[in-house]
Order: sequence, then C-alpha cells, then structure tokens
Amino acid sequence: MNSPLNNGAASTGNNVASIGAGTASIGVPFTIDTEVFFRNCNDFTARFPEQAARLGLNRQETALQCLQAVPPAYRLLQAKAKGMERTPTLSVNGSFVHSKYNPQEEARRILVSDFFQTAEVQSRCIFTGLGLGYLASQYIERFPAAEAVIVEANSNIFICFLASRRLDSFFRHNYLSILIGTQPAEAVSFLTSTGWNDRILVKAPVFAEAYRQWYKTFFTLLERNKMKNSINAKTLERFGTLWLKNTVKNLGRLCSTAKIGCFKNSFSDATAVVLAGGPSLTAHLELIKKSSKDFLIIAVDTAMRACLLAGIIPDFILNFDPQYWNYLHTAGLDTGKSLLISEAAVFPAVLRQRYRAVFLSESSVPFARYLERKGKKQSGDEDCVLAAGGSVATTAWDFARYIGVKTVIMAGLDLAYPGKQTHFAGSTFEEAVHTRSTRIASAEQANFHSLYSAFPSMHEDYAGDTVLTDRRMLLYAWWFESTLAKYPEIKTFNLMPHGVLIPGMPACTAEDFAGLIGGLPRTAIDERLEAIVKNAYSQTFLDGCGARERQLAASVKAMTEAAADLAAQAEKAGDLCRRLAECGGEESTGKSRKSGNGNRTREQAALIAQLNTLDEKIKDGFAKDLVEVLCFSDESTADNSVPPMAAAEKVYGRICLMAQQVHEIFKKR
Repeated sequence: MNSPLNNGAASTGNNVASIGAGTASIGVPFTIDTEVFFRNCNDFTARFPEQAARLGLNRQETALQCLQAVPPAYRLLQAKAKGMERTPTLSVNGSFVHSKYNPQEEARRILVSDFFQTAEVQSRCIFTGLGLGYLASQYIERFPAAEAVIVEANSNIFICFLASRRLDSFFRHNYLSILIGTQPAEAVSFLTSTGWNDRILVKAPVFAEAYRQWYKTFFTLLERNKMKNSINAKTLERFGTLWLKNTVKNLGRLCSTAKIGCFKNSFSDATAVVLAGGPSLTAHLELIKKSSKDFLIIAVDTAMRACLLAGIIPDFILNFDPQYWNYLHTAGLDTGKSLLISEAAVFPAVLRQRYRAVFLSESSVPFARYLERKGKKQSGDEDCVLAAGGSVATTAWDFARYIGVKTVIMAGLDLAYPGKQTHFAGSTFEEAVHTRSTRIASAEQANFHSLYSAFPSMHEDYAGDTVLTDRRMLLYAWWFESTLAKYPEIKTFNLMPHGVLIPGMPACTAEDFAGLIGGLPRTAIDERLEAIVKNAYSQTFLDGCGARERQLAASVKAMTEAAADLAAQAEKAGDLCRRLAECGGEESTGKSRKSGNGNRTREQAALIAQLNTLDEKIKDGFAKDLVEVLCFSDESTADNSVPPMAAAEKVYGRICLMAQQVHEIFKKR
C-alpha cells in the first residue's frame, strides 16, 4: 500500500508517516501522525456522519485507504519560515495552496483585512475552498458565534487537511456546515435551500485545472441563482397584489375546475411539439402543419394567434400570466377545440373564454396555493405542480414532462432577438406596436425600448455566431440547461433554432423533424384526450362542486378576519420597534449610552418579549403565507447603515399595509 502521499509509512501499526516525496525545489516533506489523522476522522464522523460514510472516513481501515490513495501531486510540506517545522503547507501540482513560508501568518493577515471587518461577514461566511483550513480555523476561533459554511470540492485536499494537525476546536464549532467532494449543482442547491446563496463568500486560490473548472461552474450557477432571486423579487413586487386580486376573483373556478393530475404520465408513448412565441415561430408553422399529425401540440398563449392563422389547432394552450395584456393573446380567438392549462392567479377573463375544457395546476403563488388547499380535495389533486422557470415556455416543456412525453421538440424558442425582432410577425405585441406607432413614437422606437431595457448582451447561437439577448432570457436558457441535465431521459430538440444555444438541446432540422415525430397516431391521441376529459369532469366531480364552494367560502371568511388581525399585529410590532429604538443602546439606535440603567434594561426586556410574541403570531398560518407572497425583499433593510429597529419597523409597516389591502380585497369579493 505504498503511495507518494505517505511514502508507505502510514499504517495502523506505525503511527508516524511522511507526506509528500518532496524535492529540493519544492520543500521538505512534512511528517504526520496517523493517530492524529484517525482522531480527526472520528471527530468529523461524529459531527457529519453521512458525509464521512460517503467519503469512507467513518472507519479506520477505509480512512487509511483514502490517505494512501491521495495522488502524488498532493504534497504536505514543512513551512519554510523559522520555527515552522511543525506547521505544514500544501502543494498541488507544484503550486502552493497557502504561503510556503508561514501559512498561519498569511491567514492572520487576511483575517484583519477590510473584508472581515463588516458585521455581516463576522456573523456568517462561506469559504469556497478549505485547503488546510488555516483561515477558516482562525475565523471560527475569533468569531465563535458566527455561522461558517465550508465548500471543499476536492476530497483529496480535505484528507490532507485531516492529516495536517489536531482539529479538536474546529469540529466543535457550533455553527459549522461542511460540503466535501460534491458536484457544483449539489453545493449550490444546498446553499439555496438553506438561504446561504446570497451570502458573502471567501474565494480560495484555484490551483488545479480540474479544481478551476469546478469553481467556474459553481460560481456560474451561484450567479444565476442570485439573478433569479433578483428577478423573482422584482416580479413579486410588481405582481404580488395582482396575483391576490386575480386569485380572489377566480375562487369560484377553483371549486369547479379539474386539476392537471388526470394527465400525469398519460402520454409516455407520444411525441410533443411545444410552440413558443419567439420571432422564428412563423418560419416553422408550415412545416409543422404539413407534417404528420401523430404528435401532441402544446402552445403557449403568445403563439396561439399564429397557430390558428396557420391552420394549426393545439391540443393544449398554456396561459399563466396575471396581466390583462396576456389575455389579449387569445381574446377573440376560436379556442373551443383546445384544452387550457392554467392556474388560479391567471387574469380572470382567460378562464371565462370558451375551451374544450379547463385544467388547473397548483399555483406557483404561495397565497394562491394556500387558498387551493383550503378546498375539498379530489382524487388526483395531490401532485399537480409544474415548474415555474419564469417563462410560459419553460412551464410548457415541464407540462410535456409531466404528462410523460419522452421526446419534445421546441419551436420558436429563440430566447433572443434574431434580426432585432422581439416577437413573431403577427403577434399581439407586434400588432399593438404598429397600431400605436406615430411619427414621434415609431414602432422601431418601441422595439428599441424592449431590446435595451433588460441588460442586453451578445450570446453564442446555434450557428456558432452571436445573437442579441438579455439577462432575463438567459435565465430561461439556463433553466432549460439545468433541467434537461436533470431529466436526461427526455430527449429535447430545438427546431431550426435562430436564438441562444442551449446545452443539452440539440438543433433539429426539417429532415430530423420528420424522423422524430410519430409514435402515437392522431386518432389515438384524440381518443385518449376525450377519455381523460370525460373522466375528469364526471358527474361525481360536478356534484361535489357545491360542497367545495361552501368549504372554501368558510375559509375565505376566516381569512378576511385574519387579515385584519395581521394588520393590527404588524402595526403594534412597528410601534414596539419605535419604542425599543427610543429607549435602548447601541444595538437599536447605534448611539453609545451609559450602562447600568436597570429600569431601561427591564423596559427593553419587556418590549422584546412582546415583540417576540407578536413575531410568533405573524409567522403562523395564514399570516405567514400572506407575508411570503406580498412582502418582497427591500434593499434598504439590508443596508448595514440602517439601525436594526428602524429596518424592522419598515418591514412591519409593509406587512401592515399589505394586510389592510388584502382585507379590503376580501371584503369586496
């Protein structure tokens, strides 16, 4: 079991091992104690048992094998500074991860830099790259109450860390999380699920080529998540109240409309063509019309007008937008032969149009979901969730996945502005632009505003050239890229694409298209759709509408009262924040005050206790859902210059205002 890492000296019977072959140009190999290594492994296992088991560090035998399997490129060496003989540093492929002379002093210098002087970083920090842990160890020692997350992509480096020295205090830190050897997407998913994705990161030196690619992917995904969160916050700010108003107006339809659960995995033997609303759509419609009818057609609302003009009748129309302008995409059209897939927060007139039948997915809006769950459940209502990738095109693809389709062909999915076009010819948007155009405000000016209002950029297209796109559409492209990687069994193609290159979605020519379609004959598709619709809207379902309406009405009445209570609680909490700011210390006002005032201390404690009680009420039940959907992030509250109590008062003020609005909306229903 000889290895360059330990020179064959590491064994359960010999507790001394030298790590790294070492050369005169590199340095002197560092001698480690395998008993120290095993002890560190035990501490790691006790704290993080699942990760230890996955890495093989939970048993002495396998831990030793891991130690001996570290490649020759990883070398633990003695630090060169005087007195550092017992301090290791690490070299990977000849490049040092830390200072070759004094890695401890290097960490101390970093820790006193401006970066670590802010209150936010001193309370929570993500270390992307552990190395031998000098910086992270000193951080948690200096800030014992701080939250620390360690993301170390390279398990060999982590093993070197365990072999470097005793790490008792490191693994005893109360607020420590460690991710070792995970894929970039897994690491980002963890940070997102724990609310860490928007926190401050300490970037470690990137030294090995494979390591560099890992971090490139990791930071790319992290930035995409931040961008998504920013866009979602702006969307919530813009549409929060509208979602609520639409949901309340659509309450009656919630009780009388079937859920999409009846379609789940019902078309696993079919191919689907998804028609998006990009500028290139019109170039594909003739091909789709002339081709075999043996495939499902799923159209987004913006594509519907072009479909009907071309003589194409979609099986499904998807409309999820809460705005009046999106209703115009289908207003006045003959949609009676298509099935509508929508949700509770859609613009109400959309649900009043004539369709073959209407089916609802579970809403992506938290408040709407809360209302939906208050109604009496039917069989098949439990799993009706479609992904909300930000665009109806992403939802349309996910609906194809939901119904079991294994081959999906996207048409009109440009996610760009080829030829500086924003929409296909004849779309509602284009018609509106030309209708409103004048000599002063031309159609070209309107297009210019659309093109350059969302951070435009050039991005690689399918032809190997570049195409104009923007930040929002790139987010949709990234959604497709990550989702397609998650579902490799669903083969997805882009029909004669003119837009942004989407990894995992190869281009599909007209010749390819002819070979991909088919599988389930049109007659069988129609028969199956008819049977599903008939079963979903059975007499039993229709007879139960009354009971569902009564149950939901009772819930709405209770929530109307709850909204009034929430407004009162938030107003009182805001008042408590003001009083706390007036009576207490640096923590609330930022002003230095003399200590020792017992009366003030008791008053503060009483106010804080009252505020905590109100917080618990606000975080419970209906109030929690209401706050989640209507109270978007406010950059001013994240400003460290704003006193905490002032920021909290502002948040409670927003909750109070929104709760009052909700109360009025329910009262007017």
